Amino acid sequence: MKKHDHPLKIQNSRILIDKSRIYTATAYNQSVYGERIKRSGNVYFREWNPRRSKLAAAILKGFSSMPVEQDSSILYLGASTGTTVSHVADISYRGSVFAVEFSYDSFIKLYDLARRRNNIFPILEDANMPEKYQFFVGNPDIIYQDIAQRNQVQIFNENAKIFSSAKKAMLIIKARAISSNRSDKSIINSAVRQIKDFRVREVIDLKPYDVGNYFIYLDKD
Repeated sequence: MKKHDHPLKIQNSRILIDKSRIYTATAYNQSVYGERIKRSGNVYFREWNPRRSKLAAAILKGFSSMPVEQDSSILYLGASTGTTVSHVADISYRGSVFAVEFSYDSFIKLYDLARRRNNIFPILEDANMPEKYQFFVGNPDIIYQDIAQRNQVQIFNENAKIFSSAKKAMLIIKARAISSNRSDKSIINSAVRQIKDFRVREVIDLKPYDVGNYFIYLDKD
């Protein structure tokens, strides 16, 4: 298998993989972060840049168990300006993406994106305190987290405890945010042991698209 080939096992009609490129189907002919858009009939396809989105990188590295469906409810922690959020919203076009971001500057761009989409709900809040947005989010099916803090696993555990309806999760572990003097392998092994209530199904090193970041897919009964 060539380095950028994908096994094409992903069962999702909203995702298109064409050799080393990946796209999400959308009704919007609008670029979010400068990505290219192509059209096929009445459907637009937004190119999903794996160097700007760790989820896209994970898919191109072989992640084929995408849990997001067209009507999923997703709690997205660490939404930043909305790059990956926008593609998740394309996939779950009949669902909801509750996008939590603490940085005000990033939130302004996220909010502008949400104004143009009917299924993105931006939340300006600290993911360390899920009780502050619990009432708004309700019962999500999936948790996605991409947060560069030393206590990133603890943040995930706390949100997973409060939002116990979530049976699947995608967690980005940022190794250097946890420690600058330990090996990535040591950091990841330690992080995996700290995850509560979920089973680790896949761990994907996101190189060469993103160095020092690891994608972890989790689920539970």
